[in-house]
Amino acid sequence: MFRREVPFVKKKLLTVFIFIAAWAGIAFDYWAETNLDNWVHDSALIYQERSEWLYTAIVVLDDDVPITVGRKQALPLYALAADRLIAAGTKGIYLDSRVSKDLEGRMPFATCIGQKGEVQWSEPYCEVETLQQCSVKNSSAGNAPLRMSGETIIKFRIAPYLGQSELPDFLLYDFDAAMAIPTEGIVVSDRLVTKNDPIARWIDLSKDHAVVWLANQISPALTQASFANNAKDELCDNNRLCRRIRLSYPVLKPLETDKKLLIPVSRLASCNPDIGNKMAKLLKDKIVIFQMTAPTESTDIIITPITTALFGPKALMSGAQYLVDSVETLLNQDHPRRPDLYTRIILFFVVALVSVLTGAYLKQGMVWVMVIVVFSVVVALCFFNPIVQLWPLTAVMAVFLSGAGQTTSAHMLLGLRQGKLIGQYMPSQIHDLLLSLKGDQSFQNKRCFAVVLMSDLAGYTTVTSLLKEPSMVLRLMNDYLSETSIVLQKKYNGWFESYVGDMVCYYWPYDSKEEEFSVFKDVLQGALELSLLQKKFFSTVSSRYKDNVDADALAKIDSIIDAGIGLSAGPVVMGDLGPPKGIRKFGILGDPLNLASRIEGLTRFFNCEIIISSIFAEPAKDLGFAVRRVGDIKVKGRGDSEVMFALGYVDDPRFEKNDILAWETWLADMEDKQTSSNDCPGVYALDEATIVSWSEMGLLNDGVWYLESK
Repeated sequence: MFRREVPFVKKKLLTVFIFIAAWAGIAFDYWAETNLDNWVHDSALIYQERSEWLYTAIVVLDDDVPITVGRKQALPLYALAADRLIAAGTKGIYLDSRVSKDLEGRMPFATCIGQKGEVQWSEPYCEVETLQQCSVKNSSAGNAPLRMSGETIIKFRIAPYLGQSELPDFLLYDFDAAMAIPTEGIVVSDRLVTKNDPIARWIDLSKDHAVVWLANQISPALTQASFANNAKDELCDNNRLCRRIRLSYPVLKPLETDKKLLIPVSRLASCNPDIGNKMAKLLKDKIVIFQMTAPTESTDIIITPITTALFGPKALMSGAQYLVDSVETLLNQDHPRRPDLYTRIILFFVVALVSVLTGAYLKQGMVWVMVIVVFSVVVALCFFNPIVQLWPLTAVMAVFLSGAGQTTSAHMLLGLRQGKLIGQYMPSQIHDLLLSLKGDQSFQNKRCFAVVLMSDLAGYTTVTSLLKEPSMVLRLMNDYLSETSIVLQKKYNGWFESYVGDMVCYYWPYDSKEEEFSVFKDVLQGALELSLLQKKFFSTVSSRYKDNVDADALAKIDSIIDAGIGLSAGPVVMGDLGPPKGIRKFGILGDPLNLASRIEGLTRFFNCEIIISSIFAEPAKDLGFAVRRVGDIKVKGRGDSEVMFALGYVDDPRFEKNDILAWETWLADMEDKQTSSNDCPGVYALDEATIVSWSEMGLLNDGVWYLESK
């Protein structure tokens, strides 16, 4: 009852379908990595949250420290706690707080906490200078709020200072401790790294990071072994080496268990040494993070998968606990990871086999049943492994849909009339062109020139993860396309090429030089109007979807969603694409497609929405638009470089003539000498950072920037 007759199916055709589906998954997996699967992977991570801190503990500002003690005034409490911890055998301490060396000494500082919460203060005092006057002197603690022993300072590290970090260290630690500071200093970084979205999932493995220093205090051998096991490490922002973190649930109150230690500073800094030393012994052989806030304070908090995961606690995490989980992940080597490449390829081929046979031999309803089965199996693989495995769920679904879609499409071609689909899925220009052919005449593929426009959403992956509901993603994309790119075909004669996710591609074919300026006029005007429509649409996202999407998610979407546009032109081949007996598509092939895609990607690195190749520069000026050169760039996958320009309206502040001249002077210096004594206008700060970064990466050769990545 579930089978259907399949007169068209041949084993060779099914084999082709299987290979196409599997390679679709491989390509999708390579392109998207795990980005589109975070909604499942985050939930799996929460399901297998870390239950124990083997090597680490946190010391927090607790409720027994009166509210009258400010953060600066509490510094001596942490210094006292640090001395007691090191004396008890703690291996290392990190103060996860921005501290200024330029402190106010003429105020009282808390030096210890009594058993009933009373504060022992170190207070400023008046020193008589003459019979008529006296002067206020710093309190003893005010002269060095983080006064500690030389033995302690050696095992102590601190986050980068606020303000004047070049001031002498004895202003914080006193002279003796400052003399014991190692030559490399005691400042290590606590920065967060991200990748493709703002959610914190990653350990920064840079040598200057607190996580690496703390792990080395526990065991250099374990740390080195973890670094040696780097097959699954990745690159995050600014090409920093990183790996995923395994998180524990946020701890929001002091905790003294065999599994986790979150210790109140009031106990460690007790005025009774016996109480403080007894508490310090609990932290022997561990490394300790000092958190100068209460666990429930809304400062130093991070958005992690704990916050965003489906069915998770939706809780924010303190920076100190994020560091603790990072150290534990590094030392335990239990970071979430993808299965190796060969395992993923085998999985894709198995799913491709199942999907093609399902689509070929079973009724349509059973295809959807098998989708649910395959989906459930892959989700289960993510949840029920001892170490969180980031199985490629979206890529697997792409494989299944590709395989089943191919066979299902073959069935449709047998039973449906082509005419029902032509008007809905074929652009009007192509429809009219093909219908103009006589009888059995087919369109002969031909060479021509074409202008290609590609536009892509920035932040699309994050937007989809924030919207969560696929129907809302589809609604947003349909609204966006209806109100933006549709203008290209309705007003500017653009030929629709394709949508790929959030990317849209149009082209303008032409045969002669006489047609070129008219086409360029349509394209340039269309690109600028498209950019305006995109900005208008983005400005309405918050109000448009306020009844359907969470306000916080809308605020995040509103802050990140943007779009870029790339234009290129050149020779293409226009005609039928696809296998002769399979599904075909009318479109173009040629270098301008690849170049337009790469050019569009460059808009992320410059303060502009539209980047054009050099062929459009003079026509744009003739039409009264503004252009600004961004460089001679050879993008990945292309043999020749191309001089590229930002495009905009002349009244756009980013195209002010004097700024453009200053930018060109600065850019020419960078291209010639890789340095410039001239100032780059502030409006081009992003552009300046991009060029400096490329220069530091050694991407410049004879005035051409050679980009090795997309």
